[in-house]
Amino acid sequence: MTAALSPRPSTTVAAGSQDWAEDLGRHLPPSCFPARQDELLATLMRHRAPSHLLWRLTCLPRTRRFSSLGEVLDHVQHHAKAGTAPDPF
Repeated sequence: MTAALSPRPSTTVAAGSQDWAEDLGRHLPPSCFPARQDELLATLMRHRAPSHLLWRLTCLPRTRRFSSLGEVLDHVQHHAKAGTAPDPF
């Protein structure tokens, strides 16, 4: 019975965090672009996206207009590699 109360293994969390970009693509349709950070966050909230996706976009500059999901992903992934993006976990 104690095994049921133990936390999930970290490999499960890590595997789930790898597909955040695919999840983001499901919640940000192409029609929402071009958009600034606040518009992207509002779209995510309207689509009832998980909070970890909103957290990922906190590293986006507030005034830059992103023309595609690819641009957003490139920016977030660049900041994640540089260590300047927040880790949602």
